[in-house]
Amino acid sequence: MPSQLAILYLVSLLMDMSVAGLFFAISRRAAELGASAGALGLLGSAWLGPYLIVSLLAGRLSDRWGRRNVALIGPVITGAITIACAYTTAVKPLLLLTTCFGLGLGFFWPSIMAWVSDGVTGRALQTRLTRFGVAWNVGLFLGFGLTGWVFRRWPLLAFGIPALCMIVILLLLLLPAKAPADRPLTAPPAQPPAGRGFRKTAWLANFAVQLATGGVAAIFPQLATHLGIASDAHGGLLAIGRIAALVMILVLQALTFWRARLWPIWAAQLLGVVAIIGVGGTSSAGFFVAAFIVMGALTGYSYQASIFFTLDEMTEKGKGSGVHEAFLAGGMLTGPLLGGWAGNHFGIRAPYFFCAAALLMGVGVQAAVAGWRRREYVQRQ
Repeated sequence: MPSQLAILYLVSLLMDMSVAGLFFAISRRAAELGASAGALGLLGSAWLGPYLIVSLLAGRLSDRWGRRNVALIGPVITGAITIACAYTTAVKPLLLLTTCFGLGLGFFWPSIMAWVSDGVTGRALQTRLTRFGVAWNVGLFLGFGLTGWVFRRWPLLAFGIPALCMIVILLLLLLPAKAPADRPLTAPPAQPPAGRGFRKTAWLANFAVQLATGGVAAIFPQLATHLGIASDAHGGLLAIGRIAALVMILVLQALTFWRARLWPIWAAQLLGVVAIIGVGGTSSAGFFVAAFIVMGALTGYSYQASIFFTLDEMTEKGKGSGVHEAFLAGGMLTGPLLGGWAGNHFGIRAPYFFCAAALLMGVGVQAAVAGWRRREYVQRQ
């Protein structure tokens, strides 16, 4: 009988491989059809509104109805939408279909995250979340890397592979499996100082990072086609970013100081600001590679910090996963929309400077919230 955790890691890999592949194929098809920056921004973000709402609901439902029952809804909806997208060649119908796609993901991810974290905390939780993070980042890497290559040669197959993955996910979730046997619960080696607002800071950082990097990813197809970057090279840039995120997640597993200090996550975001400005100001392939590495590592850090502090502190794992994903989705929704607006009004390079400024403002908000939480805690003592 297979291990339940192994199944959860595998379906996480397959789901994000499918999501990356589908959205790359949709955005690239739209860009080649002449979609504007605003239309690309909508395609990259329309699904996130439903996803945000359903995540908050589905996380709580999984606490009551069971993880499997809620998670199974996900691949049913997303599989059907993926097949429909394969035969759609107009931007407006694609926009409608991707909006519905977010409903399925909203049922899937909070349930899976809560399922992975059930029964553990501290070091054991961090180990599970690291393996989970590696799984979904490998999925994104494969999705971006393979789809760019496949799309250039067989555009329809770029949609067929994600649809097949959804069927496999559904079957895997239905398999009987044995529960994990973890070591006794242990506290993390470095505990966040009380009253410093680590969880709220991580939520805000995740929001700001996803806003900035999501805006870049959604609008970049227009710049890539303008500069003559082929679809496989474009997909390779996104895949490199996922490798960087994966490496960062492994580094965070080995280190512990980031669990007790806030300055590293702020410093990482400032480095991200520099990288995004560079994307907007250069046409150098080498700098694009470096910038996507930095942005990928930053998303890995902010995501892992947010999910760890959430699931380590909150007893209602489904509810916590839903809130974590809501902040994630909020950033991913806002970035493409505002980036698309900036591109339509101020030119093809404007979205990158806009996203960099938004990330810089996000760091300021996080610092202000952390300072407020610390003062509030001191006053209560």
